[in-house]
Amino acid sequence: MRTIDEIIINKVYISALDKENNALMLSETELELNEETYEYFEKHILRCIRDDEAKPGKFEGGVNIVRELCKEVFEDQDAFIVSSKKLSQFIFKCMGNDDKEQSGDFAVCLCDSQQGMFLALLKLNYSNSYSHFIKQGESEVTIDIGINKTGLPGIGQKLSRAVFVRKPISQEDEYDFLTFDKQQEGYFCQAFLRVSLVRDRRENTRIIQRTSEEFARRAFKDNAQEAEGFRKKLTETLMQEDKLNVETLTSNLLPSEEKRAEYKAALVSEGISEPDVSIDREWAEKKLKKKRLKVDKSIELYIDDEVYNDKDKFQIKRNGDGTIDIILKNVKNYIEK
Repeated sequence: MRTIDEIIINKVYISALDKENNALMLSETELELNEETYEYFEKHILRCIRDDEAKPGKFEGGVNIVRELCKEVFEDQDAFIVSSKKLSQFIFKCMGNDDKEQSGDFAVCLCDSQQGMFLALLKLNYSNSYSHFIKQGESEVTIDIGINKTGLPGIGQKLSRAVFVRKPISQEDEYDFLTFDKQQEGYFCQAFLRVSLVRDRRENTRIIQRTSEEFARRAFKDNAQEAEGFRKKLTETLMQEDKLNVETLTSNLLPSEEKRAEYKAALVSEGISEPDVSIDREWAEKKLKKKRLKVDKSIELYIDDEVYNDKDKFQIKRNGDGTIDIILKNVKNYIEK
């Protein structure tokens, strides 16, 4: 699902989850899609699916309400409204146990893509929005500012929670859905979806890249030379390999046995405990193509990988004392911003 770049939205159902007043408002019809509302849901769905924070998962065994209701829609699209109502009732019940969860709308979207049919379940949290309103008197016009307390996330904003369930739902598949929720321990994943998160190639690569960077900042805090060598070898490996052997990777990156043990412990603490790990080389190439270097807290450089490795334009000179010189070469023009 991560590589979906075009979708067709066939049906949308909206309900209103008013937690403050303990009121659930269910529509009796599908949302009528026009150009603006179609674009609204299309943008939000694609943004969440493509987001690096979207995590794959599988429904847990036993009876699972969300899984069964999604199956009903996949098997009979005439059940879309009835099943969407039941999904709305269930999420409203689940969110009632979370004191911090906001009121909002809940959207169920039935979509097609180049990878098949899927359901997008979107939680659209309310936020205050401001607008003017005009009062027309007998002899004068008055313009005032008012607050709309049920404003929905803008087309350029991120949603707080969403899940994308693909058809078919099968035990044999690597994962059943992608979920977008930064509070993985909250009600959405634990009570509403009742899921087990899994790691695919993308997630493996993200964890290794993020954990390695955090390790480099700790382990080489005062040694830019070793940090640069560690990061360069890691980048080359992630962009060239489809599968990593953790023991071989650690040996290639770190000469110190003490640091190797610390690095492996950091990976294990983030879930990378198996000896061989599948890698998403395409994601690594895209993610690591551009580098953002923050130098001694006062200088920032944005460099793409091609320039970084072009010795006629950019060079890192190792001084032998743990420091490095960063050299920009053959500069023809620069501007100030």
